Amino acid sequence: MLDEQLTTMASLSAANISDEFECEMCGEKSPCAVDPSLYEFILEGVILNVVNMLGIVCNTISIYILSRKQMRASINCCLIGLATFDILLLVCSIFVWGLPAISQYSGGMRSLTSRIIPHMTPWLYPLATIAHTGSTYVTVTVTVERYVAVCHSLKARYICTYGRARLYMILISIFVVVYNVPKFLETEVQPIVNIRENRTIVGYIACPTPLRNERTYIEVYIMWMYFIVMYCIPFGTLVILNSLIYRNVRIANRMRQLLSRRQQKEIGLATMLFAIVLLFMVCNSLSFVINIIELMNSDSKIIEEAGMERIADFSNLLININSSSNFVIYCIFGQKFRRLFLRLFCERLLRRRCGTLGCAEDMSMAGPTADASSVPMKRMYRGSNATETENGEDHRLLVASRGSHYSPVSMTTLSVNLPTSTTSVSGV
Repeated sequence: MLDEQLTTMASLSAANISDEFECEMCGEKSPCAVDPSLYEFILEGVILNVVNMLGIVCNTISIYILSRKQMRASINCCLIGLATFDILLLVCSIFVWGLPAISQYSGGMRSLTSRIIPHMTPWLYPLATIAHTGSTYVTVTVTVERYVAVCHSLKARYICTYGRARLYMILISIFVVVYNVPKFLETEVQPIVNIRENRTIVGYIACPTPLRNERTYIEVYIMWMYFIVMYCIPFGTLVILNSLIYRNVRIANRMRQLLSRRQQKEIGLATMLFAIVLLFMVCNSLSFVINIIELMNSDSKIIEEAGMERIADFSNLLININSSSNFVIYCIFGQKFRRLFLRLFCERLLRRRCGTLGCAEDMSMAGPTADASSVPMKRMYRGSNATETENGEDHRLLVASRGSHYSPVSMTTLSVNLPTSTTSVSGV
């Protein structure tokens, strides 16, 4: 949990600290005076930084692909917002936890972590909590969007629009900023002095403010409000709505032969949503457990502080893994996303492969090669009234013609509501 680490990021270890340097206000020791911790160097200095750098690159690619004209859809707008919050969280985590962990074994970075980063922490830490809260509620919004599209298809054409999705992202951004305003008042920068040399300033450190140490504030805002806003509401909503979506998907799969191609794509998007939500709940479950332990620790000590710090470090890593992994889910479950990614970033590789094997199918996966931003050409089929439009999506319009006995399959006989609106589909 991010709040748990605020109390420990001022000093990277509690053991073998020199008494020569300390904060004049709170007595915290300078990070430069802390003996290196191999555990924190590996977990936060190496693994966390690698995960975060890869996550920043992957989320940037996701935003670039999802913002293309042919990817314009309500769910994709929500996924752009999710990737934006994830990038903000990953960047803040590198500066607040990743670089200080590396500085333990790098003398050249000591000045960065003792003089520059402490001045950035009172801003980076609240931004990290804003990003975490925003990522949580965008995930909930994506679930609500899929629930409406799958279970209430008639309402989807009015609710699941690109314009409304942008409005939802704006409202979520306002909410998470307002909710996390107190975080900007939890830390302050204090000088580190050398108590043996006339108390000269040797660096700076980010210390908890008196507000952060206030017992009422800790119990009401940090523990109970965080527990309700970050766990009870999101987790409860995700469990209930995904259960309803899963029930409708199971019914639809039993009658898959009666579904149109567009309805089958909605089922595929619902499957991708299950993967996103499952990853989110697994990576945030440890943070949920930490919050429960903290609520119980307020009366009696169940786990020692050193043990809580280790658990909080690992929980922070899981949260960053969650923010870095959605790109992989898009590539696995999103056919349209995968095709566009191959066309934009792997075109030369596909051309070389086609030239070697003498095949044309590999290039057809990536779309046209003349212009990376162009829309695939329409292909007309003789002998049927099917037209392929909207970037390779097959919308078969059964038009009554002379001598034709085809008629659209009535979906009113199905017991599951599946979307027929063009505003909520054509997603990833």
